[in-house]
Amino acid sequence: MRISKRIQEIEQLIPQNCILADIGCDHAYLDVLAIQHGKCKKSYACDVAKGPLENAKRVINENHLNNIVIPILSCGLENVPSDANVCVIAGMGFETMKSILENKKLQQFHTLILQSNSDVMELRKWLIANHWIITQEKMIHEGHFYVILVCEKGTDTYTEEDYLFGKSGHDEVFHDYLLFRKNRIESIINQLKDPSSIQEFKHLLELIDKKMKQF
Repeated sequence: MRISKRIQEIEQLIPQNCILADIGCDHAYLDVLAIQHGKCKKSYACDVAKGPLENAKRVINENHLNNIVIPILSCGLENVPSDANVCVIAGMGFETMKSILENKKLQQFHTLILQSNSDVMELRKWLIANHWIITQEKMIHEGHFYVILVCEKGTDTYTEEDYLFGKSGHDEVFHDYLLFRKNRIESIINQLKDPSSIQEFKHLLELIDKKMKQF
């Protein structure tokens, strides 16, 4: 199996001795890796489409993990068995992820591991508003910048800066991300003509500069 850096990083964040539900499993590489590394007692490889699920079945068979990694056709959390207690949702946009998170079955999980391809700030806002604490963040760069969030039930308060940048995971990769964002915003400002839009982006630039000075 050729495992991406993103999948490897997500697998490292899975807690020990859990029963995993991998939503949008694709080839079930994450499920297989988590079982092989002794992270999970069992894993449910879930996907809404039959094609990816057939790919998952093939990978499961090749790794001799039948009855340990169990493929399930499921729209989000709909058909996830009740014994699953850790949920991974990764590799999709925020709106799709939000529609999955709004299922009442979410409450059966003690840990969520989330990686949204868009609107991470909005994801943080949704989590805090719905009584999930972000206990850890990990940023990686693999062609794009990706943020992985580890969440548990609870309450927390966030500032504007916290929603934008998170409260943890501020390492060298994060610094590179800030520099990338700064360069993009400066380019946008140079092309704008509307004063209110310029002011909005300048405010964001000030927050980025403030964050960068903390390194």
